[in-house]
Amino acid sequence: MAESFRIKDFMNPKPVTVPPEMNIADIAKLTLKNKISGVLVVDSSMNLMGMISELDCLRVMSDSIYHDGRNTSSLRAQDIMTKEVTTVSPSAQLFDVMTSMLNQGQRRRPVVENGKVIGQVTCRQLLKIITSYS
Repeated sequence: MAESFRIKDFMNPKPVTVPPEMNIADIAKLTLKNKISGVLVVDSSMNLMGMISELDCLRVMSDSIYHDGRNTSSLRAQDIMTKEVTTVSPSAQLFDVMTSMLNQGQRRRPVVENGKVIGQVTCRQLLKIITSYS
């Protein structure tokens, strides 16, 4: 039965996305407002460009404010995003993706089809699935 669980059936079809030129402070506020651990950086056609976590925001903002004395208003998503992002197809098996995320210490995986972001799966979603079956 578990072999038939596909990511497309459990993914969030509307992940929070930001454009590459969005300000880091605004991204941090967006993660707080939406109670999420990170965002996907996409272009206007929903092509995945990168990913930014709340830890990325915290690291950059604290370094800028406390060490450099700089204002973070000039820092953009494209300046700090992780560009090498592991993605998953909507037809991937849920437990394979879960195992891979655990092994790689990743909290989220963008779901990409034909080069476009169509969703995301997160540790929180996976935990909800697991607890609903226990």
